[in-house]
Amino acid sequence: MYMAKFILQIVFTGFVLGPSIACHANQSETNTIAKNDKVEKHKEKDLKKDEASASKAPIADMIDKLRTRSKSYKWDRSIFVVDGWSQQGETVNSLPLIYWTCGNEKSDNRALILSGVHGDEVTPIYWGFRVVDWLKANPKICENKYVVVAPIVNPDGFLRYARGTRTNFNKVDVNRNFNTPDWEKDAHRLWKTKLASQRRYYPGDKPDSEPETIFQKWLIEHFKPKKIMSVHSPLNMLDFDSPGKDDLKEFSQAYIESCDLLRSEMKRTTTILQFHAYGVFPGSLGNYAGKVLGIPTITPELPTSNPSEAAWYFGEMEASLRMFLDYKMVPKPDNAKLANKN
Repeated sequence: MYMAKFILQIVFTGFVLGPSIACHANQSETNTIAKNDKVEKHKEKDLKKDEASASKAPIADMIDKLRTRSKSYKWDRSIFVVDGWSQQGETVNSLPLIYWTCGNEKSDNRALILSGVHGDEVTPIYWGFRVVDWLKANPKICENKYVVVAPIVNPDGFLRYARGTRTNFNKVDVNRNFNTPDWEKDAHRLWKTKLASQRRYYPGDKPDSEPETIFQKWLIEHFKPKKIMSVHSPLNMLDFDSPGKDDLKEFSQAYIESCDLLRSEMKRTTTILQFHAYGVFPGSLGNYAGKVLGIPTITPELPTSNPSEAAWYFGEMEASLRMFLDYKMVPKPDNAKLANKN
């Protein structure tokens, strides 16, 4: 009888506690899953942070090199910031090719500013970074427009040697490397005859061979600027490349007049530079963007490459820069529609 009671007690206890034990097991399993999910989310978050840090690392490293390289120039070091840059590719020497944007991506008033194309032209490098600093301090300037700034197109040229070089790591002049219609015929011929085969003007073995050239072309193709400014030194002049009256078969009269007005306004507001129609070279940006693509391309050549003058040059050109950004081009016509009209 005692044995029967003992068996009944075991059965009864198992019946009562069984569901409780099962419930506890299920709850424990749920907690474990939740904990694992939380761990995975933290891992994913940390991974994203690591990826972001990794993407910033090359830029931060280059910015640090720029600060060190320019220390003797006594420039305002605050212009060399790490955050806010985007990267599109890298140089032969693995330096990041960076750019910065502001404004309304959907705006039709779009500008591209380039500087540091030639590494031995020091003042434009300050100028490019100072533009970004200036726009950050005056965000209203970017309202109702879209601005893209690539402040150092050729970092290898600036950082590779103590005084910088005009050419890139491959010793190619990236302002003679664009694939323009006259490149194959004239680039090497003119380099040998007119420029006496000086290495600093070497256009490359073939067009579009250099990462810095591809970078500039990508900026143009991706952001579709309506006007371009590429800052150089030390020729003390203002050059302008765009469609002219001889291009009426490809561009409308209104568009050409809009280009002419931009040129006139740049001449009026740029007081420190003399206007000079310098012409185009095979493979130059002015040739490629201004003539082939029909995008008005302005090249301010600052008076010197003396780094101590860099801040003054920017101040003197601030009004013309503001005018350039505010100026809204007449829309460029669709060539097919224009051909049908003619």
